[in-house]
Amino acid sequence: MNVSKILKAGAAVAGAAAAVYAGIFAGKKIEWFNNYKKLVPYEVRTVKGTSLEGRDDYVLIAHRGFRAVAPENTLPAYEEAGKAGYWGAECDIYMTRDGVWVLHHDPITSRMMDGNKSLELATYNELLKLNYTNGHNVGKYPNLKICTLEDFFKKCAEYGMKATVELKYNRNRDHYDKIIELQNKYGVEATYIAFSFEDLQKFREICDAPLFLLVDDITDEAIEKAKTLENCGISYDCNNVYNTDNDGEMIKRVHAAGLKTATWTCDRIDLMEKLVSYGTRFITSNCITY
Repeated sequence: MNVSKILKAGAAVAGAAAAVYAGIFAGKKIEWFNNYKKLVPYEVRTVKGTSLEGRDDYVLIAHRGFRAVAPENTLPAYEEAGKAGYWGAECDIYMTRDGVWVLHHDPITSRMMDGNKSLELATYNELLKLNYTNGHNVGKYPNLKICTLEDFFKKCAEYGMKATVELKYNRNRDHYDKIIELQNKYGVEATYIAFSFEDLQKFREICDAPLFLLVDDITDEAIEKAKTLENCGISYDCNNVYNTDNDGEMIKRVHAAGLKTATWTCDRIDLMEKLVSYGTRFITSNCITY
């Protein structure tokens, strides 16, 4: 028996198998990304004519702006949110390599824009060379550029909207003071949210603004963490049935701990009615309006 030949043959088979699996994996990644780029066909809905009309026990926050009618996290999305009368508007932020806070949901630009740049590794001027090519009604906004946090606060001030700012990742904690400076410059009321508890801890060191810990599942651990920060609530995924099962048991557990709840992202009136009945006041939506 020629052991060397057997080993070489085995290595060749293993290499071929690895190549096949790599190709399948790459194909799956491409398929996933193409699906991720597809626009959700949001149907704009109103609370008028429902049990929610005229009530003051909840408020509506435009998720990434009014993204059902304009590209997310862009000035037109916040302009449309203001015109629609949203109480507040939500955004996602990163800091560029040269210190400019900008709005974008993903850490790279490729899903929404005509280029592939890392938000944190690119300079602001490099990002300005890109245009939005994705998002609802993007054709109405030729040469649409990335939005800065300063422009976002300015637009919120213009329409009297409250700002909800999601802190993305944790590599720029030493520059949170610049965020507060911009907020104060335009006199906007703001709430700060994050999946990272450590981000919220750092933010609490420099300001007393309302905070919300973002969670997929409401857990006792998350509740206990939030309790350690003054004026910090829990913002949960309303489409995760774990959070709403058993007559909203977990939501009510948050309230029993003395904390407020917010939710993301509610696009159904019937679900929204249920969440409000459970005591959740802050409703983030892509398409529900007053």
